[in-house]
Order: sequence, then structure tokens, then C-alpha cells
Amino acid sequence: MFPFQVNDSDIDDHGLFLCQDMDLRSKILPLFSFNPHEADKRPVGHGTAFRIDPWSRCATAFHVVEDLLRIDHHGAEPVLREDVRLVALEVSGQGYGRLRLPEGAWRPFSGSYSLLGIEHHPLNGRQIRNVAELMVLRIHPSQQQPEGTPFLPIDLSKWYPRKNEQVMAMGYPKLDMDRNNDGDSRPIEQYLYGSLGRIIDIEPADGARGRPWPQIRVEAEWPGGMSGGPVFNEAGHVIGVVSSGIGGLGVSTATFFSGWDIPERIFGSIVPRNPGYFHCYGVFDDTGALVRCGQDQSVIENFARENELTDLGFVSFNPLTEEYVRHSI
Repeated sequence: MFPFQVNDSDIDDHGLFLCQDMDLRSKILPLFSFNPHEADKRPVGHGTAFRIDPWSRCATAFHVVEDLLRIDHHGAEPVLREDVRLVALEVSGQGYGRLRLPEGAWRPFSGSYSLLGIEHHPLNGRQIRNVAELMVLRIHPSQQQPEGTPFLPIDLSKWYPRKNEQVMAMGYPKLDMDRNNDGDSRPIEQYLYGSLGRIIDIEPADGARGRPWPQIRVEAEWPGGMSGGPVFNEAGHVIGVVSSGIGGLGVSTATFFSGWDIPERIFGSIVPRNPGYFHCYGVFDDTGALVRCGQDQSVIENFARENELTDLGFVSFNPLTEEYVRHSI
């Protein structure tokens, strides 16, 4: 089932419903940027990201942060512009009225990964080209739990869209918009909303298109700010990201994961056909039982040496159920 149950009375005139589920709010985050040289200026809202694994990785749509990037001095890698810092706003618990943001609520971006193109323009030099519309950001939570960062279950290849199938998008529409001309002194607003919609068109991946990634068009209004947010199927698995909306036309677009191999390459920690499972390196005891696993092979090897264990191998591991499948090397 969808991750959030909705009554018809909860849906507003734009097809949106407010989500105050704290578990979902801990996994779906609004993205802001600010200029470190102008610390007194208000942060700017950009879109949505969501947590995808226990190691602090988040996913978003590439276009959400595209304008904040530049090519490095070697002309090979994208980096944030010098006048930009990218942050997520993490607010745990519920409150009413105007509340002071807790210490550590602004969570810094500490790394990213995507596949992109670099175009050479005679006048403008090297320019970034969006070729996948998917991006991974590493954003550590304010309080790290022993079991790792909370995450949403991702289905990279098992699900494939069908026309008339219903999906649910979540995100932060019109993030921190100044609706009443109150100016920069107004409180920061970040409300998580969801929207149900029916798939009306499917475009598979096509390298000949200017936007080669696969897309579904959905009969729904997904306003700006929801871009980069998760799109769920009826099994409750994330199957894509919000990509765009066509204002006033009642049609929005999501980039879906299945049918091409790019998501597996970008979201490298995730087992494609088993939502909730991750690629790990593990160490086993004399009975063949898994003792410990993780993504850093050197950490697992050091643990094995310290505990005089010699049986190591690759596993698919579900940190919520602690179920695993061992793979032969």
C-alpha cells in the first residue's frame, strides 16, 4: 500500500494533501542553498531530496541542483559554485506556531554523485549537461542512530509502469514561497505534501532524445518545490523522482528507475530487484552465520582480523529485518 493513507476530505483543490507523519518527514527533506559570504541573507528553497540507504545517501532530481554546480578547474568534475552552500532542513518532532530551529537542523551536503555530460561552447566554455536527471547527495542526519540513517525502500528494476496505474508523489511544493509579501523576515516554511495521480503516458529511455531518461506523465499537479521528491507505487516502494510539472494543465512528470541501467550505476548501494536490500561485504562465524556487514570492505576486514574470523564474502542485506543472501565471489 502507499506509505500514507489519504481520505478524500484531506485533499485540497490542487490535489495535494498535508503529510505530518514524522517517520516520512525524517526521510524526505527540503533542500535550500545560501551564500556563505552573505550569512545574513535568507536561504533559498530549491526542491526535495529523500534518504535511500543507511549510509546517509539521498536522492534528488539532477535539475534541482544543476544551477548550483560548475565544472572544476581541471574541467572534469562538477562541484558547487564558490558562492553556494547546499543544505537540507531536518526538523524532528511536531510543534505549533512559530518555533526556533533546533541546533543542527541545517544539514550540510558533504558529497554527491551522478552521471552527466560536459559540453564545450566557444563562448561560454565548458557547460554541464543533464543526461540522467538522477543525483545522489550525502547528507548526514543530526543524530546518527546505531542502525544507520532511516531510508525509503527503493525498487530500481522490478516494477514497470502501466497506463492508468496510480502513483503517489511527495515533496515540498512552493518551498518557502513568500505568499503574502512578508519579506525575508518571515518564518521559514516547509510543509510536506503528497499527491495521488494516474499514469497517462509512458516514455522509455531513449538516448536520441535531448532528455534521454525514461518518464511517466501523471494526471496530477506537482508544483515547484516537489521536484526531486519520491514517487511511490501502490506497493509502497519508491519507483522514481518528481521531475517536472506543467502549471495549470494538470499534468506532471516523473523520471522512473526501471528499464535502463543508469539508476543502478548512480545508486550503487541498492540491490535493484529487492527493495530494502543493500550490497554489503560481510564476515561470517564458523557456523556460516553473518556476524557483521557494511559497505566499507576495509572496516569489515579489520573487524575480522581483530576477532580472528576468516570467512568473508559479499551479501545482500536488509538492515530492517536483518535478513541476508550470501553471494559467491
